[in-house]
Amino acid sequence: MALSVFADKVYEYCTDKGLFVGVSCIVAGLSGGPDSVALISVLSEIAQNKRDFPKVLAVHVNHGLRESAGDDEYLALSLCDKLGIPCRVFSYDVRQEASKLGRGLEETGRILRYETFGQCAEEEAGSLGVSRDTVRIATAHHKGDLTETFMMNLFRGAGLEGLTAMTSDSGIIRPLLNVSKDEIFSYLKENGICYAVDETNLESDVTRNKWRNEIIPIIGEVSVKTPEDAVCDTYRLLSRDEEFITGAANEAYGRCAVREGRYVFLKTDRVCALHPALGTRAVRLLWEETFGNLTDFEMKHVDIVMGLISSQSGTRSADMPFGRTAVVCNSLLGFTDGGDGTGLACAMATYMGFPAVPSGFGFHVNVNELLNGARTFDLPDSELVIEASVVENNEAIVYNTYSWICAEEDLDIGVSPAEGTIRKAGSPINADIRKVMSDLKVPRDARQHLIAVSSGGKILWVPGIGHTDGFVSSKSRDKWLGQEGNASKGRLIRLEVLRKEQTGG
Repeated sequence: MALSVFADKVYEYCTDKGLFVGVSCIVAGLSGGPDSVALISVLSEIAQNKRDFPKVLAVHVNHGLRESAGDDEYLALSLCDKLGIPCRVFSYDVRQEASKLGRGLEETGRILRYETFGQCAEEEAGSLGVSRDTVRIATAHHKGDLTETFMMNLFRGAGLEGLTAMTSDSGIIRPLLNVSKDEIFSYLKENGICYAVDETNLESDVTRNKWRNEIIPIIGEVSVKTPEDAVCDTYRLLSRDEEFITGAANEAYGRCAVREGRYVFLKTDRVCALHPALGTRAVRLLWEETFGNLTDFEMKHVDIVMGLISSQSGTRSADMPFGRTAVVCNSLLGFTDGGDGTGLACAMATYMGFPAVPSGFGFHVNVNELLNGARTFDLPDSELVIEASVVENNEAIVYNTYSWICAEEDLDIGVSPAEGTIRKAGSPINADIRKVMSDLKVPRDARQHLIAVSSGGKILWVPGIGHTDGFVSSKSRDKWLGQEGNASKGRLIRLEVLRKEQTGG
């Protein structure tokens, strides 16, 4: 049986967009209204006509807001039974949930729907034994919805991303975006398919309904094209521009972003060198990678961050949504969540060359134990480890960025003290350790978390800061050998700060 004209149009659009490529299952929302009923019906029609079409699962969410909600649920189940499509039903008290979340009914309903769709997609992937990435959520948005969203976002002052927001991606597909509401009604009428009517859609006390029922029809009276066709044409043009700029922004972000453990930063000098259209997007991409989404991260927040970046004075920070903070330190920009400021500062310090650990710790290195083999100490809340070993005092010693070698003795490894002095090897004076860290621009919140090695209460080595004894290179070894008695010492202790991946851990 050949596809209907409507189904053929939908299938051609979806094929052109690659919406079904690599898809094993489609989880489709089914409210019972005309749009979602048309979506399920046309997916069923395509599935019957195309071999190896993805499995279709319908999901109905009963919000319990209208007296007719039970009838909508019955309609959804009856339709799916007729089409031979499995249907899962979920019920929520949206009013109660809205009160808990402190959000409106419409927004709460949307949150619950998409959470449910996501849950079903996860479960369906598990039951089919396929990757979650091959399961798509399908919604019934059409040209009219695209037009409404475009106009609403336009008058909110949205940029390209906001104006082209209603599209399909790797998680959500919208197969009906190229068909109008009239085409949907015609398809349902021609095939005798029943649907529910949500009478609240006819009221204009909700912003979207006011656009749908009043504003857009008035625009249609003076527009050369229908508002839907005009907006869709503009949408296509802007989408191309947005796709190009997004690609350029992703490339720019890759050049600006650096990572340390579980943290990611932007190099601010590189961001400032970008065109503002790319620089602001790089900031948004950093927020998205750090927190997983862009919820409530608005342009006003991006502008605040760009202001921090352009300032040249020390460490700067600014409050962000959800109690988060933007931090700029030594040409690095990062975001921190709540009480995670120390972790971010330690990651920045480590990246700058001052290995730091947010949690306190203490290890004792016993010389006799090392004679049986090297020991590795895992540092808490960190991607770093310290490896201790015994080496021979000869020319074959290998030096690395964060390695230090000293005369054989027991050592204590912990975090740097809050105060005290350090006399670097070869220097005749003691220096205040806090001033040394300040001069080297160690992030303030990391200064009490730098790794330090001591013996008998005396600081011997702070990686990145300096050493008071022993040596770290062939040059400093020559000086050390010139000191009385050192040349005769046959065995030495070597400490090295490594990343876990360097040890295979």
